[in-house]
Amino acid sequence: MNYSIKRFLLIYITIAVTVIYALISLAAYWVSNEELNELYDANLKQVANAIAAQHLAIQDITHLYNNNQVGAGAAIEGEEEFYVRVLANNGSTLYVSHPNANVPSTNTLGLSTQKYQNKQWRFFAINVNQETIQVAQSLRLRKNTIKETAISLMASQLLFIPVLVLLIFFAIRKALTPLTALTSDVQSRQSSNLSPFSVEKIPSEIKPLVLSLNTFMDKVSDTISLLKRFTSDAAHELRTPITALKLQLTLVEKANSNEERVSAIQNLKAGIVRSEQLVSQLLTLARIEPNHQIRQLKPLNLLALVKESIQDLLPLAHEKSIDLGITIGEEAEIMGVQHEIKVLINNILDNAIRYTPNDGKVDASLILNSNHIIFEVRDTGPGIRNDDFERVFERFYRGDNKDINGSGLGLSIVKEIATQHSADIELTNLNPGLSFRVKFFN
Repeated sequence: MNYSIKRFLLIYITIAVTVIYALISLAAYWVSNEELNELYDANLKQVANAIAAQHLAIQDITHLYNNNQVGAGAAIEGEEEFYVRVLANNGSTLYVSHPNANVPSTNTLGLSTQKYQNKQWRFFAINVNQETIQVAQSLRLRKNTIKETAISLMASQLLFIPVLVLLIFFAIRKALTPLTALTSDVQSRQSSNLSPFSVEKIPSEIKPLVLSLNTFMDKVSDTISLLKRFTSDAAHELRTPITALKLQLTLVEKANSNEERVSAIQNLKAGIVRSEQLVSQLLTLARIEPNHQIRQLKPLNLLALVKESIQDLLPLAHEKSIDLGITIGEEAEIMGVQHEIKVLINNILDNAIRYTPNDGKVDASLILNSNHIIFEVRDTGPGIRNDDFERVFERFYRGDNKDINGSGLGLSIVKEIATQHSADIELTNLNPGLSFRVKFFN
């Protein structure tokens, strides 16, 4: 059975109402019992005191009873009737209201309860002059009256329980109407519609759910946008190298001499390397996009990462006879994602090496200040036009250096990683070369 809030509330509220009804009924029975007992006891006292008043008013009570021990009725016909017994000082009976009734006697003055032949009697006894007046009543009357009173109250209250349950049902359904409307809105939406849900006229209990759902939809929308942009970029940029690879493969097939075939194969290998680099850069960019993954920041030794990157890129620098090294290397620690910072350092150094002519120089430095840490790379390349300082960080933009082997994604990746680590980038043209600075804040 599927879990239902409406059914859960209805069942448990109905159980709660039933339990409360039972407790109220018990309380009503107890109160009725106490009140009716007090009432009947007061009636006993009243009858006894009325007879006692007659005894006090008459000096010779023998004339009151006319030496007759028999009252008006021989037997008690109704339990509501009082049994009256008057005893003389010597214990003899002066008067009995119902001589045929089997009623026990009591030696206790005041209120008492006596049991005789499986029947209980409630007594009130009082001494007046030299006589004892006893007034009794069957307790069955009280029990029956209390039972009837309690049943009447319970029955009248029981009739309202179905009405109360119905009112609760309609109240629950009315309270859950916004949730039902939200469910209908979700079900009726197209998969492409990721616009936020309205929070107007939404109860405060449901509003956090709607806000969380809107936040989740924003994340999904961002992810879909990233995927669409990645797919578009990949399709656009891979089309040219793949076409080039096909042409180069055709040249290999049509080569008429060994020299032509070797040259075509070399061009094909270079094209494969460029395609591999482009795919690698695209995948790297996809991994570091905002909200793409849960990023775990941890302390990083920045100097160690710089040295490691230089060691990895030394073969590329030696191939062009470029002097690659560290001029200033201070120990510095930042909070970041290690593989992302490594990609940032690699791309800056790799970019500097690629755009620096043979026999040039690329110097890296790491300077620790009180407020920030500066990672700087200086090269002896052609630099960047001032108009292109912002555009070089655009995807696939390569400016006037299209003859340099690259994908146009390296600096875009650097910019994205720097932004996610709250770092600033500064570009400065040197004479000759370029200064590329990344400023990490402590």
